[in-house]
Amino acid sequence: MTAGPAPPTPAEVAAARWFGGKASAISTVEVEDRLDLGGGAAISILLVDGADRYVWTEGQVAAAVVTGTVPEHSAWRFRHSGVTAGLEGAGERPIGIDQSNTSYVVGERVVVKLYRRLWPGTHPEVELVEHLTGRVDSVPAFLGAVEWRGHAVALLQEFVPGGRDGWSWCGDAVLAGDVTGIGRLGALSAELHAALAGMGADAAGPGVLRGWKDAAGAQLDRVLAVVPGEVGAELRAAEPRIRAELAGLAAPAEPPLLQRVHGDFHIGQILRAGDRLFVLDFEGEPTRRVAQRAAPGTALRDVAAMLRSFDHLGRFVERERAGTPADVERWIAGARTAFLDGYGPVDRTLLRALEFEKACYEFVYAAEFEPGWVYAPRAGMRWLLEQGG
Repeated sequence: MTAGPAPPTPAEVAAARWFGGKASAISTVEVEDRLDLGGGAAISILLVDGADRYVWTEGQVAAAVVTGTVPEHSAWRFRHSGVTAGLEGAGERPIGIDQSNTSYVVGERVVVKLYRRLWPGTHPEVELVEHLTGRVDSVPAFLGAVEWRGHAVALLQEFVPGGRDGWSWCGDAVLAGDVTGIGRLGALSAELHAALAGMGADAAGPGVLRGWKDAAGAQLDRVLAVVPGEVGAELRAAEPRIRAELAGLAAPAEPPLLQRVHGDFHIGQILRAGDRLFVLDFEGEPTRRVAQRAAPGTALRDVAAMLRSFDHLGRFVERERAGTPADVERWIAGARTAFLDGYGPVDRTLLRALEFEKACYEFVYAAEFEPGWVYAPRAGMRWLLEQGG
């Protein structure tokens, strides 16, 4: 460990948008390790309250890791592909919103995603992007990774110029009442799942299905514990119906296949550049541990998450782009139909149960990362309950 400046204060860490422990106060922040990359750039591993590790950066870290090296016996490991050559001295710029991670574009050729919360073990995004590179053309290519003592610190990936994030291009589609691109997204999603199934697939047994139901029930318990006020009261009133819907996880029409999945599939992960669609962010749900995110599951969980996101996007457009005429309910229904037509046959009973599971997760995410977002899962849960199966 190299000497460096004093660690950030608990208040500074707590104020960071990507810090996930906002429900409780921080007592201590220690610098467990620090890598000086030169030119004022450095990466620190912070130990928060003696338990959770986070990445703190100084200076232009992304540009430094693209071309940098570390001593052979260091705790750090840089993996680079040849594509990063010639970027010495290149600048960097932030891309997207600083949430559970932070991304930068270096030299308009490489995206460096810094994982702010560190988990031990093989990171699912690093593993999946590396596997999919060369197998599908809808995932920007793997270019390298940064690791510290077996923890993934950053992913290096191909930059797609001229891309628009899903909330932007699809938000415009909501206003226009246009679902033409959603059918293509359904077909692309099926292709992606077929490529991921190449990493191995097996039928889910009764024990797995019971585990899904029990985990969903425990997640609902958590939702009821962390969501306050009027929204929490509304959820408690609907609890019996929600639990009945979640019971469908243990009773699919036939045993689903277990395989690797995206893990946090929603419209915000779909980049559009011209007429092409690209899938991003394979790190999985940020509130789950790496082992949980990397565990095989049903591809229908991705499908359910994407369908929920159409609903959330519609609510977002209705709320944030007020004054622009849009038939949001009609667009949501049309987007669901177009996606499923493009994707192919699915078990509708299991899919509905998975949509309820995902809706519950969104309340947890809102409570821990984006309290102001709770209106979207609230409206989404109301919609699901109104459908009645």
